[in-house]
Amino acid sequence: MQIEFLSIENLRNVIKAELEPSSSVNLITGKNGAGKTTLLESIYLLARARSFRQSQNVNLIRKEEELLNIYLKIKNSIGITHRIGLQKKSRTTQVRKDGCNITRLSDLAKSLPITVITSNIQRIIEDEPKHRRRLLNWGLFHVEHDFGNLANRYKKVLQQRNYALRKSSKQISVWDKQLATLGTEINRKMVDYVNDWNAELTRIVQNTAITKSIRMEVRPGWKDGLTLFEAIDANKKLDIERGFTSCGPHRSDLRFMEGSDLIKNRSSRGQMKTVAILMILSQANLQKTKTEETPILLIDDLHSELDKESYLSLLTTISSSHMQSFITALDYNEEHKIIERSHGKLFHVEHGSVTTL
Repeated sequence: MQIEFLSIENLRNVIKAELEPSSSVNLITGKNGAGKTTLLESIYLLARARSFRQSQNVNLIRKEEELLNIYLKIKNSIGITHRIGLQKKSRTTQVRKDGCNITRLSDLAKSLPITVITSNIQRIIEDEPKHRRRLLNWGLFHVEHDFGNLANRYKKVLQQRNYALRKSSKQISVWDKQLATLGTEINRKMVDYVNDWNAELTRIVQNTAITKSIRMEVRPGWKDGLTLFEAIDANKKLDIERGFTSCGPHRSDLRFMEGSDLIKNRSSRGQMKTVAILMILSQANLQKTKTEETPILLIDDLHSELDKESYLSLLTTISSSHMQSFITALDYNEEHKIIERSHGKLFHVEHGSVTTL
C-alpha cells in the first residue's frame, strides 16, 4: 500500500496542506506543537475514523471552523488506485471510498492498513494486558480471514454468559460449552500467530543487533494444565459471585521475555522502547508476508528515549523495509542522511504549514 497524495483541511492547527509523499521514508520535521503529529494523525483518521491521540479526540476541527476534510489517493500492491475521504463535523463523521460510504470500521481498516509507533510505545510492555491483547487481536484480524467473525461470536457468547451469571444460574451451562469451544480456537490461533511473529522478530533482532534475543509468549487466560472448559467449570462458583467470566482468551496476555525474565523487570525505558519498536516492525513485516499487502508505517518522535546507535539502526531497518513510512523529528541531522539515500522525502512543518524540502 502506498499513499500517492494527501490533502488536509482544518485539522487542529493545519489550515490546508497537500503532500505527495515518497514511496519510501518521509521525514517530517518541526518544533513541538508545529503540527508534525497532526500529519500522522490525518492518515490514522482515514484508517480508523478516530485519533491515536486518545486524550485529544475532541477538538480535532480547527478552532472557529465547522468541519475538517482529509483526502488521500492510495495505490495497492497490484497497482489499483483508490480514493478515501473523511469529513467530520461536530457531531458526525462521514468516510467514503471511491465515492461510496464506508460504515464498518473493519472495512475501513482493511482499505488502509497502517502500523503506528507512538512516542511512548514502550507502554505496550509496561501497561496492563488489555493493550497487548488489542495489539495481538489486531494482528490476527489482518492475517486471519475468519478471525474477526470468530472474535465477534466469542464476544456475544461471553456477553450472554455474563448476563446469565447475574440473572439466571440455570442458563449458565447453556453457554459454557460454546464459550469453551470458541475460546479454545481463538487461543490456538493466538499461539500459532505468535510463533510466526517470533520467527520474524528473531530475524529483525539479529539484523539490528541492538538488543539481546527476545521472544513473546501467550498466556492463555486460564490456569495451566486445564482445558478451557475445565477452567470455566472450576471457576463457576467464583464467576457467579462476581457476575462475570473470569477465564478465557479475553483474559489472556502477551508477555515479552528475555531468557526466563520479563523484559519490563530488567530494562530501562529506552531499552523497552527499542524492544517495542522491533516488535511492531516485525508484526508489520509478518502482515506484509501473509497478506501480500504492505502496511504504512506512522512513527511519532522515534528519537525520544533512544541513544544514537539505536536510533540510527532503527532508521536503517525502516529505510530498508520497503514500507512507506512517515517519521516525525524535531530537526534534520546527520542520522537522517540515510533517508535521502533511500530516495525518501523531507517535509518541514511550521505553524501548521507544510513545506517540501
